[in-house]
Amino acid sequence: MDNPLKTLWALLRLKAGPQDLPSSWALTLIVMMASFGASVLTAQHLGNETAAGRSLLAIGIQAIAVLAILRYRRRPERAAQTLLALAAVGIAMGLLLFVLLVQADSNVNQPLLFFVWFFIFCWGLAVDANIYRHALDTSLSIGVLITVLLMAMTYVILHFAYTT
Repeated sequence: MDNPLKTLWALLRLKAGPQDLPSSWALTLIVMMASFGASVLTAQHLGNETAAGRSLLAIGIQAIAVLAILRYRRRPERAAQTLLALAAVGIAMGLLLFVLLVQADSNVNQPLLFFVWFFIFCWGLAVDANIYRHALDTSLSIGVLITVLLMAMTYVILHFAYTT
C-alpha cells in the first residue's frame, strides 16, 4: 500500500499487516516518539505524575520484546515495520480511549462508557495480535497469546518498577 494512513486504516480493520507499511527506521522512530508523547499526555491528564517514565519503560519493553521475538523467529528484517505498525495503532487506539476518558466521571455509573472502552480494548488486542501474526508468519491464536503475554509482562514490570 502506498499511503501509510490508508494502511493504518486497513491495519485497524485487520485487512493489512506490518509488511504493508514502509520499512523505514526513521519513520518508525518518529511514530514511536509520537506514541510516547500521546501516552504521556493521556497519563498526565489522568493525574499520573510518573507518566513519562512509565510510558518510556512500556515502549522500551515492547520494542525489546519485538526485536527478541523477531530475532528468535529469524525475521529481524521485519522489526521496523512491526514496531511502526504497533506504534501507529497504539496512537489511534490511544486517541479513541482519550476521548472516552474525557467523558468519564468517577461520581457517575457509566456502563455504556465501560462497554465502549472494553470493546476498544478487545479490538486493540485483536489488531496487535494480527500484527504479530503477520510479522511472525504464525496463526492468529499465537498472535493473541504473544499480545496477552507482552501485555501482562509489561503490567508486572511497571507495577514492580513503580511500587517499590
